[in-house]
Amino acid sequence: MPRLRPLLAGILLVLLACLGTGAAAVAAPAAAVKEPAVAAAAFTDSVGVNLRPGGAPAGWALAARLEAAGIRHVRGPAATDPGDPALAGLRALAGADLQLDLVAGPGADPEAVAEVAASLGPAVGALEAPAGEAATPLRRAVRAHPRLPGVAVLGSGDGADYQTVRLELGGRCPGCGGDELGSGDGAVQVTEVDLGAGVPAAVAARYLPRLLLANAGRAVRTYVAGQGAGDTGPGLLDAAGSPTPAYAPVANLLALLDDRQRQVDPDPLGFRLTGSVDGVGHRLLQKADGHFWLALWVERPGWDPATGRELAVPEQQVTVALDEPVAGARSFVPELGTGVQRSFIDPPGPARLDAVDLELSDRVVLLELLPLGDGGSAPDATAPPNVAAQATATTQPPVVKGSSQPAPPTSRPAAARAASTRPAAPRWPSPARPPCPCSAPACCCCWSARPPCSPHGAATTTATDPLSGPAGPLPRPGRSRDPAGQRCTVPGRRPRAASSSRLGRPSQSPGTVTANAPQAAAVARRSGTGRPARVSAR
Repeated sequence: MPRLRPLLAGILLVLLACLGTGAAAVAAPAAAVKEPAVAAAAFTDSVGVNLRPGGAPAGWALAARLEAAGIRHVRGPAATDPGDPALAGLRALAGADLQLDLVAGPGADPEAVAEVAASLGPAVGALEAPAGEAATPLRRAVRAHPRLPGVAVLGSGDGADYQTVRLELGGRCPGCGGDELGSGDGAVQVTEVDLGAGVPAAVAARYLPRLLLANAGRAVRTYVAGQGAGDTGPGLLDAAGSPTPAYAPVANLLALLDDRQRQVDPDPLGFRLTGSVDGVGHRLLQKADGHFWLALWVERPGWDPATGRELAVPEQQVTVALDEPVAGARSFVPELGTGVQRSFIDPPGPARLDAVDLELSDRVVLLELLPLGDGGSAPDATAPPNVAAQATATTQPPVVKGSSQPAPPTSRPAAARAASTRPAAPRWPSPARPPCPCSAPACCCCWSARPPCSPHGAATTTATDPLSGPAGPLPRPGRSRDPAGQRCTVPGRRPRAASSSRLGRPSQSPGTVTANAPQAAAVARRSGTGRPARVSAR
């Protein structure tokens, strides 16, 4: 027995050492879990609208609105007859390079739907089976058609490439209902969003951006209401095709996150949200340049469907604590525009920018994180987002470590900007239009941002003006040729002098020349106006 005592003592020491190592392992803090990001290009490509384009002029007007907002996907009813009047509107959308998801009507012949859809060319990205009907017959018709390669089939149940989901919020906020997207395995498309009858347009302007961000990475695409109705709540456009209050926030959100359709494999980011984080939602995105964009908002209702009253959501102080420091950060509020609201820089000295303080409410805030360069250096200056109309920026001092006061808005209000901005319209003629019959089409109305004349005779249309909203009948004045000057003239209007982009040539009017032209006086004499030329700076 005395001989066993040293052996037993050794075994006891080994056991204690093992137990101590296990306790230390349990007590050690777990490594921070990094959150995977969603590619910014994938998010912007996931946004679509539901539309009924009608005729060709209305289709071109709606296409101009969507192009200005950065939306590239449209869901609408499919035609089964080549003579269907609605097919002209679909051709207009296809000519504007928009991708179409066409929904077959109840009891429609799948072969007829596939045949008419094939006439629209590569613009058709998906065909959707009628609600409540099997998708297998439509799938067989699409796969058998030689001009529909790669077209996806949407529906419910077997035979569908993507399952369709309809979100019915009933006046609730996007995150206040149940989760209807499941695991988010990427095989789901939200084809309809019903905000609810009576939801104010100002509340929809905050609900829709949050809904789109919350669905990012979980649904391949989310189609919101394009022309809102009373039963489904407001959409991006009203019945006449004019922007609603929700149009500008969604357009600014897509402009800020636009990555020129560059698909990348995003990296994860380690961060934590501290402070008043109750009800705070977020979505992490990354662009191809390596910059992370963190979308943050407070998911609380802004409207009470029971009483019909709008609700105020108080601000919450939230700190974004980063596992690794960054060279700088910038915050944006899409509801206010595309200008920088705050700038955060790396503080001087050994301290690094690893925390940013923000005030959050029920409107989306985008935080751009600028990564450190090689050797810990700051990255090159980033260009402003590519938007249809640049906002008027103002100079503001930077914020160190997120501790300064909010800077004044750096752009005009969204409503004023949307009303005054003339979005870029498609250049006529398009693939869906015949070529201009003029001998000198550069000055013809067919090449302007207006519905083209067809042909150059007087005609009117009641379509919505794509640049200024509903304008009633749009006259298409007749054009006549000027054999001497080879330019188009409009009856009842004085002909303009031929313009030129070369320096010193008349600009807009015969008596106006550019200030940087050395031959300004000579040009004024050649203009033949009989009065001194005005000089305008360019």
